[in-house]
Amino acid sequence: MNLLQLKYFQEVARYQNITKTAEILHVSQPSLSTSIKHLEEELGIELFDRKGKSIVLNEDGQNFLRDINSVFELLNRNQMKRNLIASGKSNAVFIGGSKSELKLYPFIARFLARHPDVLISVKNCVSLASLDPDILDFFICAEPPGSESGEMLILDRDRHCILMSKSHPLAEKDPVTLDMIRNEQFVFVTPNSNKMPPGYQLCESEGFTPKVACITDERTVMLSILKEGNLVSVVPECDAEAFTRIGEYVAFPVPSDRERNIVLSVPANKTLSKIARTFLLELWELPEIQGLNPGFDIRSPLKKE
Repeated sequence: MNLLQLKYFQEVARYQNITKTAEILHVSQPSLSTSIKHLEEELGIELFDRKGKSIVLNEDGQNFLRDINSVFELLNRNQMKRNLIASGKSNAVFIGGSKSELKLYPFIARFLARHPDVLISVKNCVSLASLDPDILDFFICAEPPGSESGEMLILDRDRHCILMSKSHPLAEKDPVTLDMIRNEQFVFVTPNSNKMPPGYQLCESEGFTPKVACITDERTVMLSILKEGNLVSVVPECDAEAFTRIGEYVAFPVPSDRERNIVLSVPANKTLSKIARTFLLELWELPEIQGLNPGFDIRSPLKKE
């Protein structure tokens, strides 16, 4: 038994769906099923009732989950205390995130310059459901278009671009749209071969299924194939900006109605510390943040005292 097995069990218990959990954790479905089976064998009990492809946490599983949740909460609290002690700081803000394209980092750097006694801890989380409000102050993720934000502060737009080599026949067109590449061969970068990235889903929202010729978890592989094979891809804007600086690739923005929001969420019923409240208020004071959130009531999340 190890912590990874226990974390896998915790997430499967959360979703009670092996396929969905495997996608979220970016692991293969067979390896996740095997891990849970080995855990049950080691404990000598079944944690789930299985009916066909569905699984339901049983009474033994519920009891074990309570124990595991307590273990992880204790580990997280101890780790945060060690981080504070090691840093020599007196205050901390804990942020969970799932977006590598997070545009909050420049603000964090300026905030730390103004508040040298504060430690900022950014923890990678696989999903909003993984957020433990007792541990984290804020959570950052990509929000699908048209969803209701609630107590979420929009930080930026998750924009995408069509990417291709300069030698591609469409490279000299301006603009190039998703509809124009519906018959092209695609290459996508994704950390999980069982789950397509948002760029693939954007094509589907345009009314066609991309003809995928290659899936890779390496950006360098994608770039080589784009260059040598005249394929196309749809990638996050931040990646497109970096790739076009190489000089051998061109990028065309996907229309704004296909954008998702990058949002900061204040957990429900969360009691924000004084420094977390200061962090949120100073973030809200940025003109670009207020421009993205004209209807956001900054007083609402700060009422939780």
